[in-house]
Amino acid sequence: MNPMTRRMCTVSLTTLGMLAAFAGAQVTGTKPAADPAKKQAQPVKELTGHEGHNHGPEGHNTGTLRPLNVNPNGQAAPTGPTANSVLLFKETTVSTGTILDTDPVDVNFEFMNTGGEDLEITLIKPSCGCTVPDMSQKVYAPGEKGVMKVTFDPSGKNGPISRNITIYTNSSAKPVHTIILHSYVNPVVITEPRILAFDLTQKGQGATKDINVYGRFEDFKISRATTQDIDTFGIEIIDGGKVEKNGEDMWLQIIRVSILESAKPDSHRTEITVRTNEPHKELFSLSVVGRVIGDLELTPVRMTMGRLVVGDEFEREVTLRSKSGDAFEVKSVNSVNVVLDAQYTATPVDPEKRNEWTITVKGTVIHPAQRFNAQLNVLTDVADEETLTVQMYGQLQPKAP
Repeated sequence: MNPMTRRMCTVSLTTLGMLAAFAGAQVTGTKPAADPAKKQAQPVKELTGHEGHNHGPEGHNTGTLRPLNVNPNGQAAPTGPTANSVLLFKETTVSTGTILDTDPVDVNFEFMNTGGEDLEITLIKPSCGCTVPDMSQKVYAPGEKGVMKVTFDPSGKNGPISRNITIYTNSSAKPVHTIILHSYVNPVVITEPRILAFDLTQKGQGATKDINVYGRFEDFKISRATTQDIDTFGIEIIDGGKVEKNGEDMWLQIIRVSILESAKPDSHRTEITVRTNEPHKELFSLSVVGRVIGDLELTPVRMTMGRLVVGDEFEREVTLRSKSGDAFEVKSVNSVNVVLDAQYTATPVDPEKRNEWTITVKGTVIHPAQRFNAQLNVLTDVADEETLTVQMYGQLQPKAP
């Protein structure tokens, strides 16, 4: 038998042995003795993350590093891919099936070390903090089996979900493995839409829109829905009764939200606090945004700062004009924030007509803010439009070392 043929036969026998081991079959050969010191239960280094699902720039949280334990001799365990060990999962994809978003569920990933040396799991990195792996043992002797328990928290999820878990080992053959958890989550309470956005509303006309809230269990009710901005928004709860949604019987409650006719011209935003009789969703909030327009028109209504670095100088402009052509005065312009050292000026485009003004914001970035969001206040002498606001957005980066 030539060397190439011998190598191919060896690989085939190894693969058959790996598969037979999970099936409980006997494989010819002598299993090397395990080192008792290495088989002690030790915590695995994990990366976890989240807050409600708060992801990083690539869509996943980078997590917090948990330190590895040390070997009994006091030395850190080797982490390089140097061992003749092989991690083989019985299944690399496991599903929870269809679940409710009420409680966390556990799934198990079974595996075995099919190599000839001890297998060390050096790092476990889930793609999301809602998926938490649990392993107390990190070293497995040749032929030894193990189970990785993964807890999935479905709260706040809806529909099909997939989460990856990356496992790093000391195997020289394949040091990195990825396993996948699938789930289909049915919320006990569904809100449509989650954020209610009104179209532009003319001063004095008002507007009305509905938020549909579906409960999965019989006699679901909303007992209360409130907002702190009672000068702008009105709220009414309507019982929609039993309805069919996505082929299921559900109970509908309608939150009817109105922009009042008396609402002042400006950009408005509020949070509606909702209380229900569903034990798993007793209290939650919904966002409502809208803009009431009067005679004065701001262009643009949002000021984008873009990406700036501490020390950068900037200058932005906003135009405020009277649609009727009437003269008016801009009394002052201001903003409260700690990240900009800025000056605010208002200058009439035509000093005689005074029916259009240019508002200038000029200054320097003095502090970083990953998500800069501040409010520019424009004070005028127009009735019911005494204060107009412009939202300022940007990402203000620290100065490079």
